[in-house]
Amino acid sequence: MKICWVTPLVMRSSIGRVGVEVARQLALRGHQVEILRCEDQEEPGEALHPTVLPVRHWRSYDLARLRTDFDAVIVNIGDNYLFHGGVFAILEAAPCLGIFHDFYLYNLFSGWLYYNGLDYRRHDAEIVATYGSQAEPVAVAIRSGQMPDMGEIARHAPMTEWLAGRCEAALAHANFYAPRIEAACPGPVAVTPLCCPDRATPPGPPKTESPLTITTVGVMNPNKRAEDVIRAMGGSDVLNACVYRLVGPISDEERARLEGVAAEVGFKGLTIDGAVDDGTLDQRLDEADIICALRRPVLEGASGSACEGMLSGRPTVVANAGFYGELPDDLVFKIGGEVAVDELRAVLERLAGDAALRRRTGAAARAWALETLNGARYAEAVETLVQAQITSRPLLAIGGRLGGELKAMGLAEGDPATARIGATLQKLFAPIEA
Repeated sequence: MKICWVTPLVMRSSIGRVGVEVARQLALRGHQVEILRCEDQEEPGEALHPTVLPVRHWRSYDLARLRTDFDAVIVNIGDNYLFHGGVFAILEAAPCLGIFHDFYLYNLFSGWLYYNGLDYRRHDAEIVATYGSQAEPVAVAIRSGQMPDMGEIARHAPMTEWLAGRCEAALAHANFYAPRIEAACPGPVAVTPLCCPDRATPPGPPKTESPLTITTVGVMNPNKRAEDVIRAMGGSDVLNACVYRLVGPISDEERARLEGVAAEVGFKGLTIDGAVDDGTLDQRLDEADIICALRRPVLEGASGSACEGMLSGRPTVVANAGFYGELPDDLVFKIGGEVAVDELRAVLERLAGDAALRRRTGAAARAWALETLNGARYAEAVETLVQAQITSRPLLAIGGRLGGELKAMGLAEGDPATARIGATLQKLFAPIEA
């Protein structure tokens, strides 16, 4: 097949890192793959993830050719407009398979409004069109600041369905948000674990002199719960002697806030690296004894940092919610989704005091991650879904036509006749068995 793989490619995008590996694996399976960059703007001199595949930016490509040049257009969707601003034009130009890296897409939606000069009326109209007239008070509360909490927005209007309805088929990375996609996407929907390229960071030898190191990796937003880790460590004689290292981009305000929390609880082991390059990240993972990959609220479809922790062979602490709750219970250390400090402290103290448990669980997690999160398996899942997407097109075409005619006749959406018609179409277009 000729595949157009749509992804951000800037080095700052973790989705880009995953995308390059999956595109490479699809090419190894015999497909002709080209990469179409979807960053809103092409910044000259911006460092990109390396690839030998042909690369173009969507603004310098005639999108009308997508339908004729490719058998499949696969669009990686994430909650960052500057990285994914081009997906809207691409979704309009051709039938696409959308890969939903994030469950919460309100920031992408908000960026779309802002960069297209759209006002509050369009904001409210899109939310109502997606979730029904009963969602109008929610729309007003969100844009007026009465609902600032991202967890509340995620419960009421994550805008997952808003994008899923623009896709012909869709892929999710966890089961918890798949029903939202299935409710809006007209074609086939599949769930497969995220691909996470291995950094080959094997478990190091037991430390004898240096303090135990607990590490959190990724963009240091408040929902990473670093404050809770600091409070848990500062309130423990065992953990107060450990190092807590934060590795990833952090704002000056968040750095100051976390340093203030550490001073408040008397914890002196906080080390904030900020943004680092891949080589330094490899080193920090090698130095880590425990990975904390907490989230509250859970906004992503899957967590690259949790996957990195498991691949590194380190015991990984997660919240029992969303994607994290679906990880095998015996391979990660789960605490309640509310991320209670006392519960977190107890888990960290247990791990700090049992080196054998750390090595045993870490090794088992790495073995599972190598088998489950690799690019070859992911590419096979994408290939299977693309085949289902192509096969479903005649059914979708006639279903859409009949649906339009029935709606024009005044048939209600919940009328029993719609279910009978749908079942008949499924039989008519069922695959022919050999």
